[in-house]
Amino acid sequence: MTTKFDIFSGGLVGLFLHEEVTNTDLDSESYLEIPECAAFPETGVERSTIDVPNFGGPYNRKLVGRMSVPDIELSINYMPGNEVHEKLIKATEDGKRVQLKIAYYIDATKKSGVHIAYNGFLSKTTMTGGEDAVVGRTFTFVVDGAPVKQAVFQKL
Repeated sequence: MTTKFDIFSGGLVGLFLHEEVTNTDLDSESYLEIPECAAFPETGVERSTIDVPNFGGPYNRKLVGRMSVPDIELSINYMPGNEVHEKLIKATEDGKRVQLKIAYYIDATKKSGVHIAYNGFLSKTTMTGGEDAVVGRTFTFVVDGAPVKQAVFQKL
């Protein structure tokens, strides 16, 4: 069992798709796991900054504006015909709002960690590959508003 308030590596991550943006239950059975995550998704918040001229001194002042969540890049090892991969492509093509949940697991049991959900749109997808590389797809998830919910979880 893992210890609460412990540090952990970023090697274990899970991506999940939910088609109902009204969902607020991070443990909902309706989440579909996105298989073959190929890169650790970066999440966070940012604020716009305002550079304020200060004519009474040698340095300008700065103020911060409203918060937003930067776009999230999702990289997967593409599996043609996979139901969830095809739903991601369809949501991108249709401009449909979806919910994305990211779970950062503390250890390989995947019974504890942190998960966070966002509502937004898949605005872009590209396909990559090569003679010596796996065929992959990258999706750009544009977050609409604040995170839906974030929580630490521990399943027994």
